[in-house]
Amino acid sequence: MSLKSLMQRFVDLNNLHNFEGNMATKLDNVHFYRSQNGHPRQSMMYQSGIVVLGQGHKALYAGGQRHTYGEGDCLVMGVPMPLECEAFPNHNSPLLGLGIEISMPLLQKLVGKIKLHHPELTHPTSHSEMSIRHEPIDANLLTACERLMQALCDDLQADVLGQALVEEVLFFVLLSKSGDTLFNLADQEGRYGRIAAVLQEIHTNYSSTLNVADLANAANMSVSSFHTAFRNVTLESPIQYIKKVRLNKGRELICFQGKRVNEAADMVGYSSAAQFSREFKRQFNLAPKDAAHQAA
Repeated sequence: MSLKSLMQRFVDLNNLHNFEGNMATKLDNVHFYRSQNGHPRQSMMYQSGIVVLGQGHKALYAGGQRHTYGEGDCLVMGVPMPLECEAFPNHNSPLLGLGIEISMPLLQKLVGKIKLHHPELTHPTSHSEMSIRHEPIDANLLTACERLMQALCDDLQADVLGQALVEEVLFFVLLSKSGDTLFNLADQEGRYGRIAAVLQEIHTNYSSTLNVADLANAANMSVSSFHTAFRNVTLESPIQYIKKVRLNKGRELICFQGKRVNEAADMVGYSSAAQFSREFKRQFNLAPKDAAHQAA
């Protein structure tokens, strides 16, 4: 069966014909995506990982650039990225996709083994600090994705073979043209890896006072070098990135956890609910209270 057919089979088996959004699967760090109508361009936080679309296509906007990917493409996102996204179904057929979050221990294990055979892959390329990469999947990666999707349709296969199949998909992504982003992510001493560690700190402690000088020191960089490296990786300044993380977290609290605006503002590190509301509306083109009503 084709990848698209296997994804549709997963929908049928799990009665997802009216489902909209991302859902966890039986395998850790593996999610399935379905959207019947897609959505217009909107701000969101894309998590780091690998996305393979079996049907439909998407457009991402970041750093003044437009990135499109669709059926038969693989998207590699090296770090969490605040960006704008629009999604398009294919001739009234829903978008279908598979997402895999990146486990750092697994990534480092695979990178270590690959480098034993291909030491030349230790050298950075001109794309080494790009966090958004996409390309058509080759035959090996397609077969690996089909095997993983087939296992998700069978409890026994998922239980016995699932994690090995996730490793297989990640292995072939590492060998693709987009793999250098993941090689750099695995190198925690390199500039990309150090910025990725800082991003983890931001996503963990977004409600705390985050000082750029302290973050630069944590990355073992001067403030000016940190600004340059941070923008190369995230396409945002550190201050803008932190603000977008907080606003996205605030939207989650309001829309999905039912928090009031002043509660959400305080929980994501804003001392002023009015400032939070102004910046929320500027970011999402919607007042926080209207976002809450829309999600209800």
